[in-house]
Amino acid sequence: MGYLIRHPKNQTVVHEANYAKIRRVLPFIEAMHCDAVIWARTVAHRVEIKILDVTPYTTMFSFNIDYAGQQKWLPQIHLAVRCYHDACVAEVVNFQHHKHFHSRYSYPNPRMYQKNEKQQINRFLGEWLDYCQRTRCTFEPNELRINV
Repeated sequence: MGYLIRHPKNQTVVHEANYAKIRRVLPFIEAMHCDAVIWARTVAHRVEIKILDVTPYTTMFSFNIDYAGQQKWLPQIHLAVRCYHDACVAEVVNFQHHKHFHSRYSYPNPRMYQKNEKQQINRFLGEWLDYCQRTRCTFEPNELRINV
């Protein structure tokens, strides 16, 4: 499986795996409405999820991760993710306020992106969702705090 994730032609495998992980961390995402905000706070971090756009087949949300305590040197992490419910894939569309990533970059390039920047960002989302599952940083409907 590790080979499939690293191979650029199999980026869809990463998107499918991320969608499945999002469904485990946010099982109710399709039922949420635009401008809803949910969050979880643990000892190490605070996670805020804001629904940005909802269409019949997609949901786009931002993932903002703030570290607390001993990790003050870590920067905040900002992601925007689009879930395609009909295709069961999820893709990062914005990372640290950068958007419109290409599949491959020549190196060096003006923004100094890695050759496979888009792939790395989507793999990061998958690793972060794995971390959410391991630490039980999941969101349940009874824990929702919705600001409309």
